[in-house]
Amino acid sequence: MALSACSGGGAVGGTNASSGAKSTTLTIAVNSAPASFDPSRADNGNGLYPMQLAYEPLIRQTGSATYSPGLASSWRYLGEGNTRFQLTIRSGVKFSDGSPVTAQAVADSINYFTTGFGPTTGNLAGVKVTASGADTVTLTSKTANPEFPLLLSQNFLAGDIISPAGLKAKSSLTSKPSGAGPYVLDSGATVSGEHYTFTANPAYYDKSSVHYKKVVIKVIADQTAELSALQTGQVDLMFGSAQQMPTAKSAGLTVTNTGPTQWNGVFLLDREGTKTKALASPQVRQALNYAVDRSGIAKAVYGALGSATDQPTTKGFDEYVPSLANYYTYDPAKAKQLLAQAGYPNGFSTSLTYTSFDPQTKQMVQAIAQQWAAIGVKVKLVSSASYPAMSTNMYRAGALSVAWNGQPMFLQVGVLWSAKGGLNPYHATDASFLSEFAQASKASQSQLAAQMADVAAVSVKQAYTVPVVQIDTVVFSHGVNGIPSQLPGAHLNVVELHP
Repeated sequence: MALSACSGGGAVGGTNASSGAKSTTLTIAVNSAPASFDPSRADNGNGLYPMQLAYEPLIRQTGSATYSPGLASSWRYLGEGNTRFQLTIRSGVKFSDGSPVTAQAVADSINYFTTGFGPTTGNLAGVKVTASGADTVTLTSKTANPEFPLLLSQNFLAGDIISPAGLKAKSSLTSKPSGAGPYVLDSGATVSGEHYTFTANPAYYDKSSVHYKKVVIKVIADQTAELSALQTGQVDLMFGSAQQMPTAKSAGLTVTNTGPTQWNGVFLLDREGTKTKALASPQVRQALNYAVDRSGIAKAVYGALGSATDQPTTKGFDEYVPSLANYYTYDPAKAKQLLAQAGYPNGFSTSLTYTSFDPQTKQMVQAIAQQWAAIGVKVKLVSSASYPAMSTNMYRAGALSVAWNGQPMFLQVGVLWSAKGGLNPYHATDASFLSEFAQASKASQSQLAAQMADVAAVSVKQAYTVPVVQIDTVVFSHGVNGIPSQLPGAHLNVVELHP
């Protein structure tokens, strides 16, 4: 799952930066605590940042479709059909506990990952991993998987390799990472749910990429408090909002707009009508789309950082279809007509859980609820104060709102619309859609984008979601370099940051 980018506050890193000396501590603010340090259960929203520190990925993602070696020195697909993928493992690398990174350790870690319940594990459903010799690992999938490099990168967790000792003590991985990353968790300087302190790993193989002696991740749920912490030098970096930009600029902070990286709206979870019968009807789902004033909400909630969208992705990814840019115009009358045709002339009731720690999401769902009420649809809004709470609440809700990162269509389907997807609590599936998707997944890299765009068009027309706004990500910082001007799917790699 590609969740919302973080914001938050931290501790000591800003002090050195504000005095002109290069800081040896980086403090990053996040607005919710990580769900787990176990890659098979971690989220890839705020949860990515501690994982990037503690684990070295097999492959490093450096752009939307650009990769460089991590624990794997090289990789390639075998044959046609995108079902077999082979990696050569870098020699001489050790886990933070001193044990060697071997091909067998890599295979065991990925096989364990596929048994997990995290939001990204569904992307490797049915994949078997084997080791041969000292340095060769082969992934074999029953179905086509054209995105193995991305899935094994720092942004999707499967490539975050757990040490053999960590796998023997799986229950401890929730609070104690066990990887080969550039940093190790300092448990004595960590308070779960409040702040997490990482110190440089002396056994890390690439010391030139370790830019700080210490990295602190601190949880501050309130955006105003985050910005105050950044202004006073308590933190070095946070993700901001359009409303905060004038204050950040006037305070002399560095404001970096990384372009459209996320979208927000509504995931219609109960598409087979398990709890909300009406949501099984495509006409009802289409009605919910026509009932939303996207442009009005985008401007009111996100200001200069938001623009209306009808698609559950962002520009630059293979499933974004320019011709569908205004597929659902704001038309409450048409929405009522579709409800009547579906057998709901008086509307219906459902529930929607949302990430309340994100103030923009809260404002957006309140506006959506009002506009749906105008066509007779009553929505009970259920707040989720953290990602773990969201993961629990979505099993009782008809719909969900959480800012979602742009990503390739293959990953969208794996997480959102496959039977075992991490954001598919009712296991709702569309056989025709999944059949078309399976065929597209076999395409060569040169044909993949075009075929996935056709699949994406089906998801829009069948109204699996109610996309509302495409969001530019903005980063506020002080004394921090290495923030890219464009982020792949809103994923900031904190390891690349430097004084």
